[in-house]
Amino acid sequence: MELKNEINDNCRMKRNKRSTSDIISYLPSNVTENILKGLRLRDAVRTSVLSRKWRYKWVTLPELVFNDKFFLEGWDNGKVKAVIYQVLLFHRGPLVKFNLWYPPFESCLDINNWIFVLSTKNIQDFTFYLHGGLRHEIPCHFYSFMQLRDLNLGNCVFKPPPTFKGFGRLVNLDFYRVTISSEMFGLFISSCLQLERLRLRGCTNFRSLEINAPNLKYFDFFGIFESVYLENTPLLAEISVTLGSWDKRPEQDTDIEWAKFFHSLPAIEDMHLDSSILESFDAGNVPERLPSTLNQLKVLVLSDVCYSNLDHVSWALCLLRSSPNLHKLRSSIWNNDITPIEDNITPIEDNVIEFLQAQDFSKFSLNRLREVEIRSFSGAEPEIHFVKILLSHSKVLEKIVILHEHGMCAEKGFAMLKELIRFPRASLKAEFIVSETPDE
Repeated sequence: MELKNEINDNCRMKRNKRSTSDIISYLPSNVTENILKGLRLRDAVRTSVLSRKWRYKWVTLPELVFNDKFFLEGWDNGKVKAVIYQVLLFHRGPLVKFNLWYPPFESCLDINNWIFVLSTKNIQDFTFYLHGGLRHEIPCHFYSFMQLRDLNLGNCVFKPPPTFKGFGRLVNLDFYRVTISSEMFGLFISSCLQLERLRLRGCTNFRSLEINAPNLKYFDFFGIFESVYLENTPLLAEISVTLGSWDKRPEQDTDIEWAKFFHSLPAIEDMHLDSSILESFDAGNVPERLPSTLNQLKVLVLSDVCYSNLDHVSWALCLLRSSPNLHKLRSSIWNNDITPIEDNITPIEDNVIEFLQAQDFSKFSLNRLREVEIRSFSGAEPEIHFVKILLSHSKVLEKIVILHEHGMCAEKGFAMLKELIRFPRASLKAEFIVSETPDE
């Protein structure tokens, strides 16, 4: 009996010794899964050397992210392809997310084979960015990814087959330098009824950009188009539109119909516009107010505004008059041929000042405006006069930040601050902050 007990004690000691020396191999499956998810893909694959039990744990990862943190420095394209093939070959089970973003990697036929393998995985989040001037045409079997919720493509050609009916579950879409016809884009967007976020940057020039997306809440566009139609976007709350380099825009016979553009934004809360789109809104025929008031607008950002340009200033005032519930105004200044305050005023600036002085501000009030920020401030007369108007009609203003242009000496900055704080203010709580515009 004693011998039997001794044998049992020895067995228990051995089991305890084995379990304490290899605790990681006996962790619950949900714990090991969370550990692997928290690691970079390269480190997750390397856990296969820990023990026999860990050799193939990584192959069921629901996310595969190939980026600069995965590939080792010095790997050529041949090595990169071999590694991707190997990972896809060993992977088992469902795959929710696939991300390939590796700058040195260019278009190749292997991509189509990888996407073919992924077509059986029910991918929900797909990111594919390539490097180089040659854009890769997405293969036809990609358009069978019907579970997609997030799609991010860069440097690709998007040309679906005639049978393609869209991605019915798509929520987020990001195209960067994607070649797609305006007609196909319109059909594609209208078929994605669940789409909430849309981002287009540097894509093919659109002759006509049509957005029909009843659930769209966020839209960011950087590029070139001749006309824009937001036909059915009742929930759109945040929009950012930049038309890119003005000298690269095509010749236009007609201007963008600003009345329809703003009328299609009934729920807009945050709006970012650059000066080039303001110039495309019937230049020289700026209304005092928009036909439809932007009642929900809380944040207005106007980029590259030239305050010596009468149309720019007119549009800025028009938008302010049409935004009765505005909380925050941000503006960056394009200082093109602007004269510093201590020099003589140019005839162009004089026209702007005369225009501002002739305006009827008796019914102009910014009763909700609490914060103003103006970047690249030069201290030119039109800029000073615009700030004076804001101070005079913002009753609850709490802070106004003036970020002057680089190179302005401290003495000039202090002199400008002294002049600004002398202006009458509707809000006694308004705090002035003057400093240099930070580097982006």
